[in-house]
Amino acid sequence: MKIAIISDTHDNMRILNKTVNYLNLISIDLLIHCGDWDMPFTMRGLIGAKFPIKSVLGNGDPDIQKFLYQLQNLDVLKDLKLDIQLRMQDFILDGKRICVFHGDDKSISKLIIDSQFYDLYCMGHDHQFSVDTKGKTTVVNPGSFVGFKIETGAEPINMVIYDTEKSTTEIVDLEKDIGDS
Repeated sequence: MKIAIISDTHDNMRILNKTVNYLNLISIDLLIHCGDWDMPFTMRGLIGAKFPIKSVLGNGDPDIQKFLYQLQNLDVLKDLKLDIQLRMQDFILDGKRICVFHGDDKSISKLIIDSQFYDLYCMGHDHQFSVDTKGKTTVVNPGSFVGFKIETGAEPINMVIYDTEKSTTEIVDLEKDIGDS
């Protein structure tokens, strides 16, 4: 199975729409969003997704009730297969134990990684792209959809695709690699 991982979309609807179109084309099995949507209207960028989505909220997101209200009451969002949780997702997919946490509490992130309980840990928050292996755990931070950091200037807007069968990752630059899907 192939899992796409994104984080910190920060209301960037243009890139989110482009990402959904691309993921539909390559027939992804699941999208993970590691939080910091910013506003609930950003969920509309997922309209047309042919895959399920698991997400958590980040420190930049308003109350989960605002997200849940829109999911339950806006007809345009009713067909989304979106499972959004307040702080953490913990699930098994294709035999892999997966954790999703925004990453805004470093001590919790450290506990998740040090536990070696998970095959895949997906996080965001610091807009710092990284893919690393810590013991048995693949740790993925896809960076952000902002495309800019004060410290470094322009930054690529990435997504990571994790293959559960091969336990491998592929980095996709959403500005360069996928064009205008």
